[in-house]
Amino acid sequence: MNKFRLLLLVFFAAVGLASGQAFKNAANPEKVFEDLRKASQAVNSIQAAFTEEKFLSVLKKPEHSSGFFYYKKNDKMRWEQKMPVNYVILINGDRMRVQEAGKEKNVGQAGRMAAQIKELMIGLVNGDFQKNKAFSQSCLENSEQYMVVLTPVNRRLKNIYSKITLVFPKSTLHLKELSFFEKGGDRSVMKFQNEKFNQTIDDSLFLNL
Repeated sequence: MNKFRLLLLVFFAAVGLASGQAFKNAANPEKVFEDLRKASQAVNSIQAAFTEEKFLSVLKKPEHSSGFFYYKKNDKMRWEQKMPVNYVILINGDRMRVQEAGKEKNVGQAGRMAAQIKELMIGLVNGDFQKNKAFSQSCLENSEQYMVVLTPVNRRLKNIYSKITLVFPKSTLHLKELSFFEKGGDRSVMKFQNEKFNQTIDDSLFLNL
């Protein structure tokens, strides 16, 4: 498997509906996107824990993982999986670094693909996904949540995923679940807990693996 496809699969998650309530087309999608944009612009930093379940066709039971996530404007992100193995994705401006089981991987040689992955990761966190021309967008809602559905139109991403979904509680408009549906049918779900917004984060978290 291409290592950058594997990187996407490790970082992202795919899941079905976020709650028992059925989603329907949003009554006013333009307003929803505008409200989400305003909410993201007001966020300067995020700290959160995450849990992930991966549902793979070759396994009877889902795989579980967990860790911590940090984001800071502009373009600084640390995604640190703690269990079952240590895995770190570090983004600082134009630079992306990856460490697995204590060893740093060489991602610099992939150039264009690495830059695309970085743009996707940051964009899904800071709201810039709305500007990403690699996807078409639609918006669904139920009484408690909005679901944004991103359908890849970029050839490389279409070869990996059928769609991406992002779930936002109406009460906060902050990303709660990030969901990818893999083209081959595998899926997983990642949820964020104990989120803290606009609190001080030491820059060393984005410098050192």
